[in-house]
This record gives sequence, C-alpha cells and structure tokens, in this order.
Amino acid sequence: MRRSFLSALSCLIAVLLLGAMSAAAQDTPVAPRPPDGQLDPTKNIERPVLFSSFHQPLPEQYVWTHDPAHQNDAERDAPRYFRAHFHVDSVPEVAILYLAGPQKVDVFVNGSEAGQRASDPLSRLQSMVFWVDVTRLLKAGDNVIAIEADHGDRLVAKLLPAPPGMFGQPSGMATPLVITDGAWKATKSNADGWQSASFDDGGWPAVDAMGAIESNIDFFQWNQDAGMYTWPRYQGESPFLAHAFFPAARVTDVYAGLGSFENVDALTSANEDPAHEFIVHQGTDHAPNEYVPTLTLDFGREIAGRVQVESDSGQPLTVSIAYGESEDEAHAEPYLGVDVLHVVPHGAGAGPKSAFRYAQIRFLSGPPEMKFRAIRVEDIYYPVKYEGSFESSDKLLNEIWETGAYTTHLCMQNDIWDAPKRDRGRWMGDTDISGRVSDAVFADRFLLEDTLTRLVGPLPIHDAVNGIPGYSSYWFTELADFYKHTGDKEYLAKVHDRIEALLKFMDLDFDAEGHFINHTHEWPYVDWSLGLSSDTPMARETTTLEYVRAYHAGAWLLRELGDTANAEHWEQRADALTKSSEAQDWTADGGTSGNGSGSFGPRWQTNAMAVLSGVAKPDQYGEIWQTVLSHVGEKTYRPDVITPYYGAYVLDAIAEMDHRQAALDWIREYWGGMIHEGATSFWEAYDPAWPKDDPHVDLQADDTAGYRISLAHGWSSGPTYWLMEQVLGIQPTGPGFATVTIRPDLLDLQWAKGGEPTPHGMLSVDLKNDNGLTATVDVPQGVTATVEFPVKAGTQSVLVNGTATKGRFIDGGKRIAVTVPAGRSEIRE
Repeated sequence: MRRSFLSALSCLIAVLLLGAMSAAAQDTPVAPRPPDGQLDPTKNIERPVLFSSFHQPLPEQYVWTHDPAHQNDAERDAPRYFRAHFHVDSVPEVAILYLAGPQKVDVFVNGSEAGQRASDPLSRLQSMVFWVDVTRLLKAGDNVIAIEADHGDRLVAKLLPAPPGMFGQPSGMATPLVITDGAWKATKSNADGWQSASFDDGGWPAVDAMGAIESNIDFFQWNQDAGMYTWPRYQGESPFLAHAFFPAARVTDVYAGLGSFENVDALTSANEDPAHEFIVHQGTDHAPNEYVPTLTLDFGREIAGRVQVESDSGQPLTVSIAYGESEDEAHAEPYLGVDVLHVVPHGAGAGPKSAFRYAQIRFLSGPPEMKFRAIRVEDIYYPVKYEGSFESSDKLLNEIWETGAYTTHLCMQNDIWDAPKRDRGRWMGDTDISGRVSDAVFADRFLLEDTLTRLVGPLPIHDAVNGIPGYSSYWFTELADFYKHTGDKEYLAKVHDRIEALLKFMDLDFDAEGHFINHTHEWPYVDWSLGLSSDTPMARETTTLEYVRAYHAGAWLLRELGDTANAEHWEQRADALTKSSEAQDWTADGGTSGNGSGSFGPRWQTNAMAVLSGVAKPDQYGEIWQTVLSHVGEKTYRPDVITPYYGAYVLDAIAEMDHRQAALDWIREYWGGMIHEGATSFWEAYDPAWPKDDPHVDLQADDTAGYRISLAHGWSSGPTYWLMEQVLGIQPTGPGFATVTIRPDLLDLQWAKGGEPTPHGMLSVDLKNDNGLTATVDVPQGVTATVEFPVKAGTQSVLVNGTATKGRFIDGGKRIAVTVPAGRSEIRE
C-alpha cells in the first residue's frame, strides 16, 4: 500500500511540475527574431544564383548489376564485381581513384590489390567517399580496374591524375582518366583470376548504368548522398535551386584548448577583410581531442544548406563539423554525426548538406597558425517570392504565419520534402499541408507538380502513395487545392488516368459492407499518436473518413475534366461510405464527457476528419464539439497526443464548426508555444506539456524521441494557410480562382490584412474593427468574388462602397453573401 501511495504521489508531483513548467513558458516573452529582423534570409534576393549558372553536372554515373527492383537485405549485402578497361599515354605523377556507394570496396589495378576501404558502421552518412592512390600500379598503355563492392545498391568511381583535393581545387578540375559509365562490366558471381588484367571479361554483362550522379532528382532524396560532400566537384543539387552565403549571427562556446583564437568577430561579418581574418593558433601539435580549439556557430535561424570553410593557409588543414538544429544536438548527438573535412592550401571545402541552426567546428590539425578567409553557411534554397501575405494586430500571430511560411520554404528543395534534415524526402501527408502553404504564399507550380507526379508514380498503380492508404487520399485533396489556386488544367489532364487508377486501387480496401479491411496490406498510418500509427480499428476508421474526403475531391477533379461518368461513380461511392461510416462509427453515448453526447470516438483526429469528410453532419457538430473538440488545447498528460500535422486538420474542422476563436486561441498556445521556446521553424512534434530544459531531446514522433526529431517539418506549417483562409477568409472555389469566397472573421483582432496571388493578379483583403467590421477587398479582373459578411441579427443588407446591397442570407442569417465586382470594394454593415 505504501509503495502504491508513493508511486501515485510521484505521478501527481510530475504532473504538477509539468503544468507549472508549461505555465511558466507561456508567461515568458516571445523569443526574438533573427538579428536582421527577417526570418528567411533569401526572401528579398532579387537575382538568385542558380546552380545551373556556375556548375556543370558531373559525367560519372552510378552503376550496378542488373537487379530486381525489390531486393531483400541478403541480396543487397552480397558482393558485386566490376571491371573497366582504359588507356593512358603516360603514367601521371599522382593518380587517385575515388569510389562511393557501397559500404566496402576492394580495389585491384592491373591484377594487383590497390587497397581495401570500409565505411564506419556507426555513421549515418550514406555513399561514403573512399579514395585510393593507384599511381604505382598504372602503366602506359592499356590498364584494367577491378572492384569488389559489398553492401550497396550503386557504385560510382573516377580516376583523377592529381593529388586529393576538394570543391573545385586542381584535383577536382583535372580530366578523369576513367569514370563509371555504361562501358563497365559487372556480375554477381566471380571466377578465378577475375582481378587479373588478362582475365577475359567478354562474357560479363554490361552494368546497369543508372545515369550521371547529378542528373536525377531522385539521387538527392532521403539523405542518400549525404556522404558525397567529399567527392571532387560534387554539388548534388538540382539546377533550379539557388545558393547564397551568410556569416554566423553569433559565436558561442569558444574553447581555445591548448591554442588561441584571433579575430573571432570576423566569423560574424560578411566583410572578408584579409587584414582582419579569423586565425586559429594551435599552440601544440597533435593535441588530444579534448584540448583542440573548438567553437560553435549560431546562424540565428534554421538553415537548409552546408557549412563552407575557406582556408587562407599555405598548408593543408583538417576540421570537423557537427550540425545541430538545436545547440544541444550539435554538441551531444548530431544527426549526421561528426564529419571530418580536409581542406587543401588556400582551398575550400564544405560539410554535408542538411538542416541546422548550429555548427560546432573543431580545428583538428594544420599549420601552427591556421588562417581562414571565411567559415560561413551556404544556404541552399528554392528561389520563389513570398507573394501571399498575412499581417495583423497580434505580433505573435504574425510570427506564427511567417514561421510557417519559412518552414514550408525550407522544405522546398529537390522537390517538396517533409523536412530538410530528416527525412529529406517526399511524403504526401506532409505535402498536403505544406502544399497548401505553397499554393497560398508562393503560387509555385513546377515543384509541386513534380512532387505530386513522382509521389503517385507511373501506371499501373500497385501501391498506396508512400505505402500509406491515407496518403493516397491526400494526393487528391492537395491536387484539388492546387487546381483551385492555379487552374492548371493541362496538368490535371496529364494525370487523368492516374486519378482514376488510384481511386480504383484505394477502393480495393473495402468489403461489400463498406468496412475498411486493408485488403492491399498497406500501413494505415494516421498520426504519431497512440492507436493511430498502426493497423488498429481506430486507424482504419479514420482512414475510411480520409477516403471519403478523397473520393469527393477525386469526383470533383474528374468532373472538371469532363469525365462525368467516373465523377458520378465516385460520388456514389463517397455517399455509400458516408452512410456506412456513420452507421458504424457514430456513438450517441461513446463520448468522453460522460453526459451522453455523441461523437466519432474519443480522439481529436477521428472527429476532425469526420467533419472535414462530410460524414459528420452539421446537426452533429454541437455534440462533437462538446464531447471531443472543445477539449483541444487542454493539458491531458496522456500518450495520445497530436502532432502539428494532424493539428492542421483539427484547426480546419473547428473552423468548419464555426469555433474559429477557439482555433485561434489554440494556435497561439500550441504553435505559439514553439515560438516561445525559440523555434525559427515549426517542429515535427510538440506538446506544451513536454519538459522545457532541453525541448529538442523531449520531442516524440516517428516511434522515437530525441534529437532525431526534426525542428523544421513542412507538415507543421498549417496555421499559415489557416490564417489566410479563416481570418482573411480567402477560399478559392473554382479552378484558378475563377470563383472565390471571401469569408472575413477578425475574431479578437483589431485589424488584419494580406492577400493571395491568383493567375489573374493579387487578391487582397484588408480588415478593420472600426465600430464594427470594415472589409476592403481588391479583386483582380477574371475573378468572381462572393463576400460572406458577418452581420447582426435582423440586418437586411450591407453597404458596398456606400450603397446598401441586399444579398443571400447564410449561416442562419449570421452572414450576408454579396458578389462584388473586380476592383476595390469596401463592405461594412
């Protein structure tokens, strides 16, 4: 009994402490923005420097044996054997063979072993670069390279007649003696003497040449080229991306060890003055690791890119770089590990690409006086303009809007990614949120179209998008939002067959009674929350609701393409699943309040999707609100939390039920909580009740916790589009803003203004609380705009540019809908 009492008491104390910590965090001032007052350092760059303007893609190709698309681990780890013939007129003074891709290689030149290399099994870097000096084994005339490669799915190699160097130095600019290409031979089984120069490889098949290493956008996904940063002249970026250089905002944790620093302030200056350059004095050669000079650079904000080091020393030097989205990550457990960089005299080198705010630099070896022209960040970004905008009387909301927009921009890299640190890949659920921000703020077509096309894949369709049924549904909802914003019917027609094929594939998951049975054996993931991230009845229920929403969106898209028959079929399927879902899932006494109210179960996620899918009817909203969604924002200290990702759908559902003020309050608490804790981009996971000492290590998502969790995740940027849709009220209803509904709602704000880009020009909304709401809207030609204006009970008309105008009563007489002409209109009661 005593032990039970003490256990309960400990739990109570923990809960009280968490509550006190959370309350204290809410009372702290908002963390300051970056020093220059602008969150996105690339926002106002007028002439972006594209990679295509200065970098010629490298010709060497990834090659491998001809393997089936899906290998098991044993097949992937099995050795492969490669051979290539090449000719040199004379043996150069130095010849270095570079290899990358496999985790282990054994290299032979003209029958003699040149060396074995293996990657660090603890390193998170993929495609580690190995180099082998083969000068002594070359001969004038014909030569043969033979390579055994283990644990991989690709190989790239090139032989350079120059000393090891990096980043455009002479070794990188030299003409290769041989590179991997389609002329190489490869096999899965060797034969005696396969390494010999005289071995007859005429019977070996040609390699599977996968393309030049910088030729395919897929080569840059998923951190799979993270280890290629030491490959001579490798940039690893799509030609449409740009780069810009910025110094650190501040320097922290300066530790000279047995040496000393000179002109540390040069690291925070963009002025590279040779008379005031940064210098490291080693103090002694071969100092133990704990005594080498070390410092940490804080770039003031989350950055997607890499750290570049420019030496002004006459001898080679070596530094290590450790990135962190938080300072604690950089010091304790950097996601990409600690990466060593060798810089040639008066040369430059760069660390791997990632996302980070902090970089810990350790000066490992070099001349007694190591001089640096610069140590700075190379910001890699997609050059788009911030065309959409939102600003209000609430500074915190403005920062939330800006942070969400910047978070999405950080994720716009080689396609739209979930995050620029982890996973650096396409996920449709993430894109359903960040895509809506992109539509509203950046009006980008190219990157979003390419992302959607690659996510759904080619015909025939055999898998759910990302292997997740719900993510297939979000492919339709984002495609519909994209089409409403752009009117790009040409793209819609291009994916017509895939719209139809994906809907048919999704429908395989239901039995004749409309039960989701997961016939396709995919992963019914909904959210990183208890019972919703595995194949559970709750996840199946919520996935069904996601499918209903997708069927409606798919039917609308098909109707826009003139495919009436298929559109009607999928509307009928949506209606049938709606009836089935309501019959199966609505409970009049299964809510959490204990008062007999109804809901679609106890979870925020499921009830939100019931509202958004239309399965929940307006006459059920009151019960759903009272039973479940009115509790959003309450600190429950339960494991069934919600991520910022599904939080966006909860915000949408609360607005649909006409509780926008509650949604706005939750935005301030939840996303504002991240701002209070120092966020410059929104995090993959968050709960205001989580501990504050080291927020990053306590984040939970992806079935894990800690520094691996991303601090810049596109699926967390939902408030940015929400503020534009629900406060300014801008909601396109027809393709390309042919029609738009403007439903302004100032809530507790004194004023708000902003706008969205349309194919016809900017659509702007300016709201003021001046003895009642005044809405000024600027509508471009070609857009039919309906303003749904809030009025007091009994009001029969509104003033449009001073003229009493009657309209259509909606929301039970709470609003009057009037159509306004192109140009500027002022509406007030």
